[in-house]
Amino acid sequence: MAFSVSACSACLAFAVLLLAAPPSEAAKKKRPTPTPAPTATPTPTPYLRAAGSCLRYEPGAYIVLSEVGQPGRAFHIVAATEITAMPKRGARLRILYEDGPDGPIARKIMPGPEEGKK
Repeated sequence: MAFSVSACSACLAFAVLLLAAPPSEAAKKKRPTPTPAPTATPTPTPYLRAAGSCLRYEPGAYIVLSEVGQPGRAFHIVAATEITAMPKRGARLRILYEDGPDGPIARKIMPGPEEGKK
């Protein structure tokens, strides 16, 4: 059984049309790109807080803070301690600290609330 020349050319033309036709909508859809896995990063530990009046201050060494209704507590001052308020005896202060092997280490010394201001 032999195909005629016109039948062969018709099949060839049909194949060319199929290959040249634009892809269907299903073929156009892109696969979603996988999102990268989140990198595990350690969360910093929040600092503990203390507030009260300054009983004693030794620059570069320690500060003793007396909280309301509590005895005085000493905080070590290291080079990384950020001091935003001038510690002096009787001044109200807030301290952000963390516990270390030798006791609490002050990380930030801030001014406390002032009485009489509203």
